[in-house]
Amino acid sequence: MLKPKWRCSCRDDIAPQTLASLLTAHQRYRHQLMQRRNQPFTGAYYWVPAVDGVWSLSVWPNAFHEGGEAGHVDVWEDLVYILARAFQIDPTTLVSVIGNCPYGLPRGRVVKMSDGNWGVAHGGDDPTGHYLESFVIDAFCLVDAKPKFFFDEHEQMSGYDRDRVRLALGV
Repeated sequence: MLKPKWRCSCRDDIAPQTLASLLTAHQRYRHQLMQRRNQPFTGAYYWVPAVDGVWSLSVWPNAFHEGGEAGHVDVWEDLVYILARAFQIDPTTLVSVIGNCPYGLPRGRVVKMSDGNWGVAHGGDDPTGHYLESFVIDAFCLVDAKPKFFFDEHEQMSGYDRDRVRLALGV
């Protein structure tokens, strides 16, 4: 859950299409704030498809979330609104179809490990033809951190969620 200062207090009163635009802009803004610091940061990410078949990272920095962790389950509904806007699908419809499928897209997490080094947990199911390391290193300002990339079963997609998301988006 977002920290209070980063929450939209009137979220329930915003039309779904407007909320989709707002959440898209707000997620990008939080990511850009962290990148401006030009220092490595932790957080969750999703690989997000586009209508043209190109995939990109949607980055959710931990700094803006209560308890210091942007949990995939916590950010999923906002991501569904972002997907609805990108695919020009009614957000209310998309939330009702895939609103509870947070394991439906490739995902991972950047962490600071107990030994002080940086790590990237991933499910090993990134989109074909994309370079996980270069994308994540760039998105999380990890160039000098030289993170260790490691498989984490918890980050894998589930077949049910994946199929529901793909069917709903037509990808």
